[in-house]
Amino acid sequence: PSDNFPLSGRYTGWFLLSQDDGTKSKIAEKDVTLKFRKNNEGYWNVEGKGSNGFGKYSITGTMGTDYVITIFRHFQPRKTAKTPKTSK
Repeated sequence: PSDNFPLSGRYTGWFLLSQDDGTKSKIAEKDVTLKFRKNNEGYWNVEGKGSNGFGKYSITGTMGTDYVITIFRHFQPRKTAKTPKTSK
């Protein structure tokens, strides 16, 4: 590791989602940005954002001194279309 590691920036990726019938679907992650900040405990805090087929999300997590990243996606509520009010 160097002073430039870990590298904050844009990342790409995907994960496999198991279906009820035993098959797996590949879910692409889009527009993922990660920011790493070293903390006073000797590891890194991870923040970011991204989106996939389930919606937009923010990211929080950590990367330990063993370089294992644990992140959590916090999905934003989906916006629902408002139905126009009808006058009676």
